[in-house]
Amino acid sequence: MFKERKAGDYVFVNPKIGNKYQDIKSAFTVALRKAQIHNFHFHDLRHTFASHLVMAGVDLTTVKELLGHKDIKMTLRYSHLAPEHKQKAVSVLDNIFSR
Repeated sequence: MFKERKAGDYVFVNPKIGNKYQDIKSAFTVALRKAQIHNFHFHDLRHTFASHLVMAGVDLTTVKELLGHKDIKMTLRYSHLAPEHKQKAVSVLDNIFSR
């Protein structure tokens, strides 16, 4: 029923021995180094996840539940909006008031 996984089935593979990394954080660190991405941490993925959901129109309560937060205040700390998203929101008002 379940197919056996091969090294190519995984995103993070140890090239020296060809199997999946046991520790996703160390694999993530290797991937960042190889991609020459600096000043980015594994935990930053939670912020990115939350921000993209909010900018896509997902309500904060749903994002809160997906992140496992007990308090909406914590979710607000995670969901940063891109400047373009803020500009788009302001342009909605421009369209309303320029009629």
